[in-house]
Amino acid sequence: MKRIRNHRQVVMSFVLAMLMLLVSACGSKSSDGSAPSSSAAPSETSSAAASDNDQPYKGEKLVVGVWGGSYGDTIKKYVAGPLEAKGAKVELVLGGTGDRLSKLYAEKGNPSMDVAFLNLYEAKKAIEDGVGEPVDKTLPNFPQLYPAAQENGYGMTFMGLGIVYNKDLVKEPIKEWSDLWRADLKGKIAFPTYPGFEGDALIAMAGKAFEKTEKDDQANFDKLKELTPVPMTYSNLDELFLEMKNGSVLAAPIFNSYANEYIKKGYPVEFVSPNSPGPVMAKDTIVIAKGTKHEALAKEFVNLAIGLETQQHFAEDLFFGPTNKEVKVSDDLAKQIVYGEDAVSKLEILDWNYIISKRSEWTQKWNTEILAK
Repeated sequence: MKRIRNHRQVVMSFVLAMLMLLVSACGSKSSDGSAPSSSAAPSETSSAAASDNDQPYKGEKLVVGVWGGSYGDTIKKYVAGPLEAKGAKVELVLGGTGDRLSKLYAEKGNPSMDVAFLNLYEAKKAIEDGVGEPVDKTLPNFPQLYPAAQENGYGMTFMGLGIVYNKDLVKEPIKEWSDLWRADLKGKIAFPTYPGFEGDALIAMAGKAFEKTEKDDQANFDKLKELTPVPMTYSNLDELFLEMKNGSVLAAPIFNSYANEYIKKGYPVEFVSPNSPGPVMAKDTIVIAKGTKHEALAKEFVNLAIGLETQQHFAEDLFFGPTNKEVKVSDDLAKQIVYGEDAVSKLEILDWNYIISKRSEWTQKWNTEILAK
């Protein structure tokens, strides 16, 4: 009896083990016979996680207001491109600073434009008025900026407003702002359209070149009258340089970067950076909209824009002075752009708070006292 009982125990143990094995095998399958999700494809799960890491901005859209032409093309290639590779969609809205600034104010607190390229005084005002974010000094590339590019927004490029002239027709080279008042240039100096940066600067230089300041309004306008008649007011650079080539215009106030583009195209012109006073500082500046819903993406956009690679291309391809002090250029190029701490320090900085407060009055004076002559 003992042997039979032991045998039965062995058999029962064997049957029980087989039943447990069968239950375990069935539990490893789903109702359709496939592996359940909890134990499925660990390689697929890790692959999906890696994909998410590669595209941290998937589904996000960043709207950026910027200038068009070669400027916008460079931003698209070196800033928007890398972000789109990380899953973001970057929409560049092309146009002028006035449109961008108006949009920031109209949509205060709930902006549809996340990043805006402005000029130095517009950026300052936007931040002061709470439609633009103050700078974030923790951005990785921020310490690489020149001090002048770390204020009132993120400095993107430096330019100097100086003088361009026809070197074939102007026999005595132009060297200073005061040279514009020479008799041989009378009635041959093009003016920029107004209101705008270039026009503001010209009014200011009419004072500063003759021991006045930008606040000597009437004296400065009286000095500008001496340059009339004005052969043309320009907004289109192709038209300006064609008139300079033809000789109906001999000189004009203009940014160094624009002048050097046309010098490169073979126009018979030369650009001069005056010394006393110096060229007027212009600084393209990036501002992140206050209240953007894509702050991290906006900051990475800015960080790429002020980074070494983008800044290098703006200097070498577009003749814009880099705000990133790590950029290195050839000696020849350095002479054509605002490059280095010394060059930046020589730029004339205007009292833009005063100028902006006078814009309405100056516009009327410009139209009635200058263009009417």
